Amino acid sequence: MKTGFTRLLTWKTQIMYRTIIGLEVHAQLLTKSKAFCGCSASYCKTPNTNICPICTGHPGTLPNLNTRMIQMGLRAGAAFSCDINPIIGFDRKHYFSPDLPKGYQITQFFSPIAENGIIEITGKTRKKKVKIKHIHLEEDAARTIHSTDTTRGEKESLLDFNRAGIGLIEIVTTPDIQCAQDAVAFFEEIRNTLIVLNICDGHLEKGSIRCDANISLKDIATGFSTRRVEIKNLNTFKNLERALMFEENSLIKELKNPLSKGSVTKDWNEKLKQTTLSRDKESEGDYRYFPEPDIPVITLSDEVIKTARENIPELPSKKLQRLMDQYSLRYEEAKMLVDERELAVLFESCMKLSETDDMKNLILRDVKRYLNEEAKSVGQTLISERKLFNLLLNVRNGKISFKTAQTILKKLFETDKTVEKIIEEENLIKITDVQSLEKIFEEIIAENFEKYEAYKYGKKELLKWFVGEMIKRTKGRSEPKLIIKIIKNRLGD
Repeated sequence: MKTGFTRLLTWKTQIMYRTIIGLEVHAQLLTKSKAFCGCSASYCKTPNTNICPICTGHPGTLPNLNTRMIQMGLRAGAAFSCDINPIIGFDRKHYFSPDLPKGYQITQFFSPIAENGIIEITGKTRKKKVKIKHIHLEEDAARTIHSTDTTRGEKESLLDFNRAGIGLIEIVTTPDIQCAQDAVAFFEEIRNTLIVLNICDGHLEKGSIRCDANISLKDIATGFSTRRVEIKNLNTFKNLERALMFEENSLIKELKNPLSKGSVTKDWNEKLKQTTLSRDKESEGDYRYFPEPDIPVITLSDEVIKTARENIPELPSKKLQRLMDQYSLRYEEAKMLVDERELAVLFESCMKLSETDDMKNLILRDVKRYLNEEAKSVGQTLISERKLFNLLLNVRNGKISFKTAQTILKKLFETDKTVEKIIEEENLIKITDVQSLEKIFEEIIAENFEKYEAYKYGKKELLKWFVGEMIKRTKGRSEPKLIIKIIKNRLGD
């Protein structure tokens, strides 16, 4: 671990201390093939199918570099305002693990693709920055699956080499973050940026992007530092925050009762909501780095580096600020759009057709509610900006009521029919004829005369019941204001 971040001075249990945390974000690259062979890098449920002698580490095989890795590394380095190294190479990192068949990992140590970058996030009240120490490219290890043999009842560990050799980009921060919550925010910013750059799909649940967090505390008065704890493979934002906060509380106790200085590696136990010891932490010397002899040094021209810098799309932090400024959105609204890229595209497409508060609320409230309830993304539905525009247009010209619009909206997600077709087929045109509405109300009175009498004798809260009944009888095709006027006129108010 080469990095960390220094928290503001914190007073807790009568000890003034600094929290020092470092993040190492690992993201799988969206290449069609693996880093050093031609096997498919796509996700596959069937274990050990996307494999070959190279990615399973057979003796005598040679790596064949996927140049798309270099292009993606350049894009990431440019996006995070890094210094791009014109001469890069690959190195061998030696360590024993069952999921690493060669006995070493091909990575970048001596000459990573990018160094000295910046990540910026926009918070509710201010912007924050954290430095990136370096960005390097490497290969992923195989996936270890721990299970229990159902016949023998014994625990076993299985290996799936589909993941072995998939290209990774690792982004390593320096000590600039102030708390666990900010660590989560920067992890989220990195993820969103890599998605925008089309470098990683950002699927946390599939392990496409994950984070290692390193934490230690320093007593300001005595200068004593606790041991450094590395928490491995955190692949959700909540688990990153919980793991850091749990380990911080554990290390506070160590400040009072100093333990061994040896660094350790831990895992986060989701069921127990605590970290568990995995092994002692290795040092750089333990990995016995040396240059990969089977991959030549690569020279990047000034033109290649310049082109990478000139083709960076709008990044999440810039987009967040622009959405707030351009559409007068609250921070939470803009942040939601930045986090959900497809929804943001739909929002901006709709605002081009009709930049109104009604359209804004329709997407940020009603569309978002449907997506949450159905656990879907915009791309998994049949909604479009033209459908939403026509829906509001029919409300605006008085053809349908707002209540009816809500009914139609759900159908627009699930069918390719137009708004007009749904209105026609289901007879949803708004009832504006006063005589027709008065007739419906007379029927309600006749069927509920006791409620009518109660209202006449002072039980005015029944007005809501009469309004609701009218809306029900008209199937939402009448405006509440008109209904209330008709009811009050009939009841003598």
